Amino acid sequence: EEKGKKSPKPGEGIAKRAVVEAILAKHDAATAWRRFNALLATASINDAIEYHGLFKTIQAEKLASDPDFRPLNISCVFSPPAQLAENAEAKKDIEQLSEDLPQEQEDNKVDPEKKKKALETILADYNTHYGSNHKLSEFDLYYQDVQKRIKDQQWPNADFPHAQKIDITIVVDMLLTGFDSKYLNTLYVDKNLKHHGLIQAFSRTNRVLNSTKPYGNILDFRQQQDAVDAAIALFSGESAGPQARE
Repeated sequence: EEKGKKSPKPGEGIAKRAVVEAILAKHDAATAWRRFNALLATASINDAIEYHGLFKTIQAEKLASDPDFRPLNISCVFSPPAQLAENAEAKKDIEQLSEDLPQEQEDNKVDPEKKKKALETILADYNTHYGSNHKLSEFDLYYQDVQKRIKDQQWPNADFPHAQKIDITIVVDMLLTGFDSKYLNTLYVDKNLKHHGLIQAFSRTNRVLNSTKPYGNILDFRQQQDAVDAAIALFSGESAGPQARE
């Protein structure tokens, strides 16, 4: 910790660059040397965009100073702004996709053009890396491809080269509920979560595979232990009736 700098209070974010550096330092050990993959849950679409850019910049810096550095493969998913859809059918598809994504809906109301351009850049990077040809007008195909790569993480690399895998998927609301993969074992958290949303998000890492994945990892950059305890108490029934915790 730097001298004279206060550590953030619970719920407060730390500098995004520091988060990326911490993730790069911890990721290999957390994922059994990339046998598994991770999600990075961010607080807004703008944060997701910023993180995507930072991973690109910081990993390029590390590669320039150390030719043996092995960059992580980073993807990013968030719903496109429905109001900028090319036609009524595409608009309906996006609205359907984002109906359970409240943060993304709100974010896309502000400067949607900027969000659209950023997503086009993210897709272009993805296409370059994976040799795919995804377009914003068919976002769902891109989203399905990301999910497939998360689920197809299989080891060893001889069967599915590391270049074709995703190490970390940056998300806002997507994939934090109702998505399961045996190969997703780590959740990095830079957003405030509570109650049901917290339990849902933390549960993403709990699909046990075998002895190499006995449990999932949560790295919470928002110091939310009290919120975690409260959510667990709420959903395990400890907060009700005569057995309530002291």
